[in-house]
Amino acid sequence: MNDNAKRTQAWLWLTVPIAVLTAIAAGSGLFIKGLYSASPTFVVAQTVGWDLVTLIIVLPALIISAIIAGRKSQRARLIWLGMLVYLVYLYIWVPFTVHFNSMFLIYMALLGCSSYALMGGLATSDLAGIKANFTEKTPVKVVSIVLGVMVVLGYIFWLTHIISAYIEGDIPQFAKWTETPTHAFYVLDMALIFPAMGLAAVWLWRKWDLGYTLAGVLLTTHLAAMLGVMSEMFSSVRYGHQTDIPPEFTIIVIIAAVTLGLLIWFLKELKQG
Repeated sequence: MNDNAKRTQAWLWLTVPIAVLTAIAAGSGLFIKGLYSASPTFVVAQTVGWDLVTLIIVLPALIISAIIAGRKSQRARLIWLGMLVYLVYLYIWVPFTVHFNSMFLIYMALLGCSSYALMGGLATSDLAGIKANFTEKTPVKVVSIVLGVMVVLGYIFWLTHIISAYIEGDIPQFAKWTETPTHAFYVLDMALIFPAMGLAAVWLWRKWDLGYTLAGVLLTTHLAAMLGVMSEMFSSVRYGHQTDIPPEFTIIVIIAAVTLGLLIWFLKELKQG
């Protein structure tokens, strides 16, 4: 094993502490009564909903993909990186939204380990090799267009909230419900995630090396995030924040289904499993 391969594999070992910390953070939210009691009902419902998806879907996917990526699977590596983006995204949001609790240091450790594993994992990925292993049947144009459409729809959704608040001289509804200066998902989505998806769409369209990797990673993250949103909607009903599942749920289900189908189609064309 050459030095670059050793560095590539080394970052995968951070999955061990990340998995333990994720199990503690998400498991505590689900099973420790009153952990989120100081937070508004909307925040409790949101966090519990995301904890559920994190524990039963993201955590197993992270562990399994890390193990298979350790056997030189490029598909698994993209999924592993996508799960890391999800964890970084979520655990930036949690400390700035959930009221301070006994898990705070766990959140910090999890965010730190996930962030450095993501940076190291991306830096040591063989971008040219990943691109070279995609077949000519890879749905490059389709994935690029769908990613671009998702970015546009995402900006429209959040900007509708924000501009409406400007017009009314008020603050956006989500910020009211979280009782925070702003809603952290506004910031994370519009400043980081949507631009990254837009760049992935453009770079993939141009068939640049990084475009192939980012497309696989962000499709994985987007699918996990859509499951988190669906879970939080059910959780909001359970915790009494709303009386019924909102109409947007159907749209989220459709987006999740499209993302899943596209991810499977895209990764299927990656010859090195």
